[in-house]
Amino acid sequence: MKWYMGPIDNHLNNIEVLFNKNKGHKHEDNYLKWPLFKETVFARIGYNDNIAVYYSAGIARSEYNGGIRIMSRHTRDRTYNFGSKRDDLNRGLTTLDQSTQYALELGYSDIWLSREESPYLLNYFSNNSTFKWEILQADIKYYKNLTGVQWVMRLKN
Repeated sequence: MKWYMGPIDNHLNNIEVLFNKNKGHKHEDNYLKWPLFKETVFARIGYNDNIAVYYSAGIARSEYNGGIRIMSRHTRDRTYNFGSKRDDLNRGLTTLDQSTQYALELGYSDIWLSREESPYLLNYFSNNSTFKWEILQADIKYYKNLTGVQWVMRLKN
């Protein structure tokens, strides 16, 4: 697998193909209706034979007040063999640390990620990351006027 980290302009077709594989996923709308490409500052993309099989974005929207949400629209091709659950956790942790470092290099200091489900995964990331994080629940505006309570993991300054 080859990894890319940077702007997505030259990767949109590959990302859209990967996103279309999310039909039937519980968060399908995030990928198909609201991909947020215009707000995407960078992404970490995994390629297998020039086909995108993994995607995780850093997104900066006006409502983030100068902050950046990393590991957003995080998805992978479910037909690709990524290995074990442990491999998934390690890959997620690598994505977290590399995305955090990249966002810091771009000048962001308010760096965070969130999820709607249980904070278990965020706890794992926080406990194993090279960076220090805090976890809390917060109302997140996720599209237009839609908001909801999510678990948020924010980089400690």
